[in-house]
Amino acid sequence: MRKDYLPRPSGVPGTNNPRRVLSTVPIEIDLARSSDRFHCLQIHEPELLFSGGRRCVDPRTGLAAYGPYGVTRPEDIGQIRVGVVGTAEGLEEALGLLEEISQPVEQSPEIDCVLHPSFPGMNSLEPFRVHVVTQSQWHRTLRKRDLRSFEECGDGNTRRWLLQEIIGGEVRTIGEIENPPQVVICFVSETMVRALDGETSHRDGKTVHEETGPGARERISHRLRLEFQAGLKAECMGSLPTELIWPRPDSKKGGIPDRATRAWNLSLALLHKAGLIPWRLANADKKSCHIGISFCRVSGTPSSDTFRSFAQVVTELGTGFIVDGETFELGSPHGRDTEPHLEEGPATKLLSRALAVFENHTGIAPQKAVVHKSSPYSSAERSGFESALRNIPKIGLMTITRRGLFCMRPGRKPILRGLGIPFDGRSGLLFTSGYVPFLRAHFGHGMPKPLEITENWGSLSFQQSAEDLIRLTKLDLSCCDFCSDLPITMSHSREIAAVLRALGQKVPSLDDRYYV
Repeated sequence: MRKDYLPRPSGVPGTNNPRRVLSTVPIEIDLARSSDRFHCLQIHEPELLFSGGRRCVDPRTGLAAYGPYGVTRPEDIGQIRVGVVGTAEGLEEALGLLEEISQPVEQSPEIDCVLHPSFPGMNSLEPFRVHVVTQSQWHRTLRKRDLRSFEECGDGNTRRWLLQEIIGGEVRTIGEIENPPQVVICFVSETMVRALDGETSHRDGKTVHEETGPGARERISHRLRLEFQAGLKAECMGSLPTELIWPRPDSKKGGIPDRATRAWNLSLALLHKAGLIPWRLANADKKSCHIGISFCRVSGTPSSDTFRSFAQVVTELGTGFIVDGETFELGSPHGRDTEPHLEEGPATKLLSRALAVFENHTGIAPQKAVVHKSSPYSSAERSGFESALRNIPKIGLMTITRRGLFCMRPGRKPILRGLGIPFDGRSGLLFTSGYVPFLRAHFGHGMPKPLEITENWGSLSFQQSAEDLIRLTKLDLSCCDFCSDLPITMSHSREIAAVLRALGQKVPSLDDRYYV
């Protein structure tokens, strides 16, 4: 094999010393020679139902071809009533966005039109047959004196709270009028963003950032926006679902969604929050209940180790509910386990409430219940959950995580989405990203990293559990992507935890549309 290397330039110390030359064998050759083999299985891509019961595996392809599932008959026309809150300029820009998504948005020729297709336009014509309606009585312009108080406030936390209260108050006002809209767009202006990011004006017209250091703004901007978004969702809890629209970033910085993808994202968010079902799983099991168990730190308490538990209940028909649990103190800080865990009684109570919510809203007693966690089960947790599930025929208690394991196929063959590698009858690896034959492309970012089922208590095999997980990656109805990386029982847990933390002692809503 030829060994090439660059010579050292003259004058560099050690130029005349013998050089070590490394053979660079292409990695695919080593993979092809490997004697290690795994028993694998391939989970088929779940089909989705769209208008008229027609099927497709890709959300955007199905919507563009057939229209949303919620508009079932050709003569039906769906309607989304949209309110808007923002500055005068923000109202104008938000209404411009609504006008933009009502028309087709062609994809740029240099962008992959399979991964990022053109947007067909959401209007009363095919394929969507959904009319977006907005009225002046649903529009609320933020008052200048309120914005002035917000901008002049010197404390970052108080400034964020003021803006949440200002916008949240307008959303609540819209919700109290007769015949209110179904969803409210909250437009955040550039001035608001600068203030939220920690900038305050000096008398000389210059600005200064409250946190200094290289890349300080980039480090905190995302966190502060998430905190503001969670606080605003908490302010509007129980009134109307909201959709935040931030100013369009500078396209020169890269990583900015194209116009067609932005139109897809906004349209899906409005459809979902207005209660119109964009798609549904084909062959959905109405008697299956999927539950994600998560924890969040409680703010405003003397101890930093006070946690709150919650459950996200998901049906295979696409509806979701958030069930609030009890607060508790983390165990001894001197113990080895720093993960929060429920005692047996609270675990039984939380899961019993989640099952009751499922039955009350579906009218069906669950015949299959699966619990997902990202951390191992304590013996008390497992005992409590099993007690709540004792009357259900099929159950599963799973820990789903990532431990840095990954696999590669021989030669140049790609990892396929849906590839499962069982370690035994219950645990193993599952790739939720990878090559998708329908798209003829790789879905995901970077090298596919599998989920790992490390615990699987109950009556479900690894293959049954993997099939459920793949199906649950298709149930994020507010996102236009081919699928999500995590199952819907886990993919929004951080956003939900942030809203619950911002709620404090207020009563949370069961409806998951108030959280995402």
